[in-house]
Amino acid sequence: MREAVFQPQWYCDERYAELEREHLFEKLWLTAGFASALKKSGDYFTLAVYGREIVVHRLGEELVAYLNICPHRGGVVATGDHGNTRPVCKYHGWAFRNGAALTGIPMASDFEADEAWRDKSCGRALRRVAIQVVGPVIFVNLGEHPLPLEAQFSEEVLGWIRRMGTTSAAIQADFMGGYNWKLNAENIRDALHVLFVHPASFSGVMPDALNLLREDRVQRVLETPPRRYEAFGAETPDLRTLSFITDSRIDEGQYWYDALVDRCMPRESFLQIVLFPNTNLYSVAGRYYGMQQYLPTGASDFHYRLTLAMPRMLRSFDASALLVSIARSERCVIDEDSVILKKVQGNLSALVGQDFRFSQGDYERPLMDFMKYVADNAYRAEPSRAEPSRAEAP
Repeated sequence: MREAVFQPQWYCDERYAELEREHLFEKLWLTAGFASALKKSGDYFTLAVYGREIVVHRLGEELVAYLNICPHRGGVVATGDHGNTRPVCKYHGWAFRNGAALTGIPMASDFEADEAWRDKSCGRALRRVAIQVVGPVIFVNLGEHPLPLEAQFSEEVLGWIRRMGTTSAAIQADFMGGYNWKLNAENIRDALHVLFVHPASFSGVMPDALNLLREDRVQRVLETPPRRYEAFGAETPDLRTLSFITDSRIDEGQYWYDALVDRCMPRESFLQIVLFPNTNLYSVAGRYYGMQQYLPTGASDFHYRLTLAMPRMLRSFDASALLVSIARSERCVIDEDSVILKKVQGNLSALVGQDFRFSQGDYERPLMDFMKYVADNAYRAEPSRAEPSRAEAP
């Protein structure tokens, strides 16, 4: 056992959320979605992090990303969470070629009385966001000087993403989480919770895990005097180690569409690609892919985006009903987690400032690494915009 790395206020106090925004979400690469969602020129989707909305847009053969903020008066190019449009502000019609520089203003004489300046952009543009595509996955980075993608993710992780190939049909579900985003990011790193939170959901497909629970009998624990456990290691984990692969054997039998899709991922595995900071990417027996994104809105809530996609189709078929059915099953599992995590959020909120002792098991090393990195790189970082008091670490 170890003394707990975390403190309750990390999950409840907006000061910590502000530091996470500045030192994690505005510096690191974030998953945006699957590239196959943008098939035709003009197709777009949006995602928001702490209220900042990013548009990912296919313009001709190019994929671009930019903030959904017109430099005129804060209007928007994209009014929905997905669709097809030109890079034109829907408020006053300003046009931005290639989703960047201002290239057209309707009724320009009303905006600029001086004819000599009427056709000058004067540097006005949409703010571009760095974008990279790996396999079927689009990544974006809000930083002015993004770190190399390879500095955040190991070659093993990037290699598995490339192996996913391309995706075809997809479905997306969006809903609010109701607790701090980190609880979900930590939950996907917690292998043991599946045995207790999801026994019915996984009993038929993960026999090895359930057999382990049956064989490993409950340890009788004796009541002994209080003592402090050893603290977790003092070194900050390497960023590249925070994203990793897990491979769990599953037994789902045969499905009617198995021969219709290119199952290029392992066929008897739930292969999970955990991506720091806020994404769970996975393959279920190579039959379909899932992407769970935990997009923070503040300290006590986040936007939960679940996207399911089929691998490349070998023979075209209508997968919409199939994906809806899979989405319902996935949502049941998510709801099982949510029941617990909402209670955890409530408990942590009630314990802010209280003298309460938490501990963590040795198997929780991935969670403790996650917590340690966030604490050292966000909470103890020097803020550039936050109030000085907000930089104080617990």
